[in-house]
Amino acid sequence: MSLNDTITACATPIGYSGIAVIRLSGAQALAIAKKVFRPQSGMVDFKPNCVYFGDFFDSEKNCVVDKILLTTFFAPHSYTGEDVVEFSCHGNPLIVERIITALLNQGARLAQKGEFTKRALLNGKIDLIQAEAVLDTVYASCEQARRVALAQYEGKLSDWVYSLRAKIVDLLLLIEASLDFPEEEETEIEELKIHQTLQVLIDDLDWILKGAQTGVKIKEGYRVLIMGRTNVGKSTLFNRLVGFERAIVHSEPGTTRDYIEEDIELAGLFIRLFDTAGVFSGAKGVDQKAVEKTQGLLNQADLILLMFDGSEPVNEEDIELYDLTKEHRKLQILNKIDLNFRIGQDGLLSDSIKISAKTGENIGLLIDGIKQALLPKNVEDQLLVTRTRHIEILKSVRGFLKNALNGQTLETVAFELHTALNRLGELTGQVMRKEILDRIFEEFCIGK
Repeated sequence: MSLNDTITACATPIGYSGIAVIRLSGAQALAIAKKVFRPQSGMVDFKPNCVYFGDFFDSEKNCVVDKILLTTFFAPHSYTGEDVVEFSCHGNPLIVERIITALLNQGARLAQKGEFTKRALLNGKIDLIQAEAVLDTVYASCEQARRVALAQYEGKLSDWVYSLRAKIVDLLLLIEASLDFPEEEETEIEELKIHQTLQVLIDDLDWILKGAQTGVKIKEGYRVLIMGRTNVGKSTLFNRLVGFERAIVHSEPGTTRDYIEEDIELAGLFIRLFDTAGVFSGAKGVDQKAVEKTQGLLNQADLILLMFDGSEPVNEEDIELYDLTKEHRKLQILNKIDLNFRIGQDGLLSDSIKISAKTGENIGLLIDGIKQALLPKNVEDQLLVTRTRHIEILKSVRGFLKNALNGQTLETVAFELHTALNRLGELTGQVMRKEILDRIFEEFCIGK
């Protein structure tokens, strides 16, 4: 990849659509655009941040390809930090291919995966955390993930990292001043002050790492398991939450013989929802296999929706399932409130959410309960880390600071702090490692 090249690619998905957008970025972007664009109003000198209407003309074929809108962004005030031109044409793959071919014939090169965003990084428009946030914004699986990605793209996580880095640098300057001028009284640093400052930095890292599990779950999704004995309405609830008839529902008990799963967005969260078999007591053969699978899922679940049939008394199998899930995070659900209740409202079911999976009554209350059970309070105010790369680096930085805290000499402390700064540089991109960049931008699509 060379920053001297002018690159182009389609920035919108391939296929038939009302509009497609083709990007052109680089030093020759404006010059190439002038060769292929014929404005309706006649010749025009491009101005920054303006939109022009006219024809895209293919000089090789000597014909008009499409009526288009051309938008200009001048360096450094563009996404990539370079001159950028965007062609908005009709979303026909044939037209898109003709336009890109014409741009290549005029000297542009086809962009690599994520190359527009990589140029934004290399030109100082964004840092590496923000570049990854661009990817997370594109692929956000739910509303909450979109919010977290946007906050990172706006630089909130980066600002925290730069603040942490500045505190380490300040401490390092004091330590090195003491090492360089040990005879100067004003540069002496009390050992207690060093320890106090390092402990504050470690506490800051502990705070952000504490929310990392929530951040990863928001991005990758929660596993929610519907459990209950046969015929309590598990599959009906599953279909209700999924939004369509995904699971077979029948009055005959034991319809679901294996678990069914579906990815959904619920209350702004990405959830992998599981409907499980209801046969437990005395299960044999295929039913025993179903029980084993359900028990395997139980250990991986973030939340159990434990259902009871409100139209029937509690039986031994209900109690067995209650005991089986006692140590797991769960919501208890009393289903079939559209029928006459015959179940007691005290004891182990006193805090149950009462619903009708069939009619949808109180499903909103259940969804609110699911969100409250999965998402910590005040999560909107938290600074969340969502990527394994970030977590690993922050954990290693904490380790270096811990080593510094236990250091026997100022030289040891200074060495550990320098190492911590290098690791933080890998987080933001101030320290570039080619293999890391290649791995990150390989996840991008062409045109972003």
